[in-house]
Amino acid sequence: MKKVRAMHDEHFVIIGNGPAGNQAALTLRQKVPEARITMISAEHERFYRPHLLPDFVAGTIPENEVYAAALEHYRTHRIKLRLGQRVVAVDFSKRNLLLEHKETVRFSGLILAVGGKPRIPEPLLVFRDLLLTFKTFSDARKWIERLHRVDSVLIVGGDLTSLAVTKALLRLGKEVRFVLNEDAFRPVRCKPEVFQEAAHRLSLQGVKVLEGRKLRSVTRINEDLFEVTADRERFRVGLVGAFFGLVPHVRFLARSGLTIERGVLVDETLNTGFEGVYAAGDCAQVYHTHIRDYWVSIGHDNAVSLGRIAALNLLGEKMKAEPKGETILCDDVRVNTSWWRDF
Repeated sequence: MKKVRAMHDEHFVIIGNGPAGNQAALTLRQKVPEARITMISAEHERFYRPHLLPDFVAGTIPENEVYAAALEHYRTHRIKLRLGQRVVAVDFSKRNLLLEHKETVRFSGLILAVGGKPRIPEPLLVFRDLLLTFKTFSDARKWIERLHRVDSVLIVGGDLTSLAVTKALLRLGKEVRFVLNEDAFRPVRCKPEVFQEAAHRLSLQGVKVLEGRKLRSVTRINEDLFEVTADRERFRVGLVGAFFGLVPHVRFLARSGLTIERGVLVDETLNTGFEGVYAAGDCAQVYHTHIRDYWVSIGHDNAVSLGRIAALNLLGEKMKAEPKGETILCDDVRVNTSWWRDF
């Protein structure tokens, strides 16, 4: 078994408090009990399971079961957790990062597990303030508060979260319309067979599918009623939810020297090209030696796996991140997911 060198003076920093970041932190602690480990997150919430938020909205699980770890967990494992702290810049040559309040934090090893934020396509940006997204605990609470007052919901787009939220809405007895068009299933290109099967599965569950429609207008009638035009069809709904996948939270890295496309480009070991700097989870775009292409990984289990691999490789291992399950070619990005079949 490979021996890990003593690391009393090492300071490993993880940016992000999601599944990838927490698994990375726990793996580091298990392998190097003496090292300093710090997790930094812009969110104020402690670690929770984002894939359970639709069940929370549906009322099938209580709020406390969405949380994955109590604050005591971090004290027990001597992981310094810094919530509500936004990283605004990273200097890899000086091995430090800058927080929004101007504090500088030095690191010897860094794992980027910043996840992503909801994407709104450019044509819909004009309606952004009228659309509800679904990514954080705060978002889920907004949905719960609004759903108490409305009977109908329009889902626009289509991703892993949208289908889970649609299930939750149907459990709550809400009328659901679903606009499916070429923007759906990002980053997977919505091929005709994918489009048709998804529409069929949604229809079987009682969802009114508006195939190939473009959202032309969204007008607020009052706090709980919107008039929507999808192509030439006009109707009213109580809430409009936008689900177009995630944009990686990597803008603060734009001038850092990293190569960034959809996310941070990393090799098959998740290394960014800088020594001791790795990326994992939704923010990573991983090179695969066999297909000679990049792939992105979607979902909780994949994030956990990448977080563990990033931590082990930071400590000197050479594990490769291999896509599992179905892979779908989308432009120049391969996507490890089969979620659209699960509805």
